[in-house]
Amino acid sequence: MLSEYPPDAWLPLSGIQHFIFCRRQWALIHVEQQWQESALTADGRIMHRAWTIPSSPKSERM
Repeated sequence: MLSEYPPDAWLPLSGIQHFIFCRRQWALIHVEQQWQESALTADGRIMHRAWTIPSSPKSERM
């Protein structure tokens, strides 16, 4: 079965994840294309990665 939508109209998986996590963040990133990472969002991303990657050093988890 062929899709009626061209590949450039498909939603990326990261967009679906953003939509589930925070609809406003999804809109800023994927609709308005205005997302800018701040010091707080960067810290959150780093802390999240440290806790979700088992091989990260324990010092990064603090």
